Amino acid sequence: MKPNIVFILTDDQGWKDLSCTGSLYYRTPHIDRLADDGVLFTQAYSAAPICSPSRGAIYSGQYPARTKFSAVVRPCVEPNAGLQQMSKPQTGNLQTREAQHRHCLPPDVPTIAELLGPAGYRTGFVGKWHCGWQRAHQPDKRGWDYAVGFRTVPTGTRGHFGRDFIEFRCKGLDDLAEDAYMTDVLTDRAEAFIRQAAGADDGRPFFLVLSHYAVHQPLDAPAELVEKYRNLPTTDHDNPIYAAMLEKVDDSVGRIVAILAELGVDRDTMVVFTSDNGGLSPKSTSNYPLMGGKRCCYEAAMRVPLIVKWPAAVKPGRRESTRTVAVDFVATWLEMAGVKTPANLPPDGVSLLGLLTGSRRPAERPIFFHHPHYTHAAGPFSSVIDNDWKLIRFYNDTAGRDQLFDLAADPFEQDDLSAARPAQAEKLRKMLDEWLAETDAEMPQPNSEFKPAEPPLKDKRFTWELALKERAEHQRKLRASEAGRQTD
Repeated sequence: MKPNIVFILTDDQGWKDLSCTGSLYYRTPHIDRLADDGVLFTQAYSAAPICSPSRGAIYSGQYPARTKFSAVVRPCVEPNAGLQQMSKPQTGNLQTREAQHRHCLPPDVPTIAELLGPAGYRTGFVGKWHCGWQRAHQPDKRGWDYAVGFRTVPTGTRGHFGRDFIEFRCKGLDDLAEDAYMTDVLTDRAEAFIRQAAGADDGRPFFLVLSHYAVHQPLDAPAELVEKYRNLPTTDHDNPIYAAMLEKVDDSVGRIVAILAELGVDRDTMVVFTSDNGGLSPKSTSNYPLMGGKRCCYEAAMRVPLIVKWPAAVKPGRRESTRTVAVDFVATWLEMAGVKTPANLPPDGVSLLGLLTGSRRPAERPIFFHHPHYTHAAGPFSSVIDNDWKLIRFYNDTAGRDQLFDLAADPFEQDDLSAARPAQAEKLRKMLDEWLAETDAEMPQPNSEFKPAEPPLKDKRFTWELALKERAEHQRKLRASEAGRQTD
């Protein structure tokens, strides 16, 4: 019998925002138990530093550079999947204008649901989609048999209770109570899908995505739970509202694991827990000692928690340091399901099945990132990691400089070796150039209004200095909390 798959996705959760990954402030006993019962990956990467492209990569198995779905989804200028000019208006003295991009995961790019459905899987999607606002681009039109909880009105989130979501007309949540907490609501719907799918007498396996809106800003949680964290000792993690939101996510994971056990399908179900991108620092959480956070170009922007539990085939209690990236999920799930990879699916990801089961390890391969857009924390950039060496290319730096880091010796990206190791830098530049050409990546374009005599608005110095400033603040908090514990 083919295994079931439950994929639990959080939003903007940092790489160490779990007790089992090092937090002394957040309380996540159910997720910690999931790690004890499965594999905890210590070097897992999203495919992008922001939400939409990272999700598109998860569901398609293709890099955002290839699909051109590389920016946060916004209402299309035209109701199609073609290239659009900008995600947000950009002002200031910019050396480059951001690249064109699509505002949805292209309809001609198959989703994992469109690949597993014909193979006999019953497919369910619950929660945040963010891969296209047009009706034809939403999950119930992209292969999922059952899809609820995704927003159908493109407007910003104001909170995490029902009252904040009612006007979004979330699919299938017409009866949403004003005081209902969305993490709980989505878990209710996920439980209902699992119960129905596991109870069916047709023997079909199921594939479920439970995609939480938490722990994305604005921070919002039940008051009594927030109060609990106000009375706990802090570290560099010190936001009680974020901690409360994370505990509600932890409760959700506990409920999903419990219903799988209740229905007797836990042994033959792979449960995957991860985040769409790194934590938002410093507004929500701390990623220290990694550099940066969501929307940045450094490690903390793409490093995410990743836990996989599958009792039938995966030995429990493992920690795995092999680098993984979000495009690997589709390849892994297709091999699990015995589905032949379509000939037209580019080999961006590798199957992790052998790594999970202990039968084989994937070959070393480079990992690529391409974000040709502006954020609060960085200008357009591309980067590549190969055998512990990482090169970051900046497209809004007047001197055309790169940064080079040896992640084995310097995992926190403190020592730029681009000048000291020119041959290594050039090797990675060539590798990056070849990949950008192979994926036909959209590139930032020269800005005819740029004034070279004036400093660029956002360049390498801005990115680097901002990340260093945030790092220093998190370090200060951590030292203060350690001193407080020693005093106590």
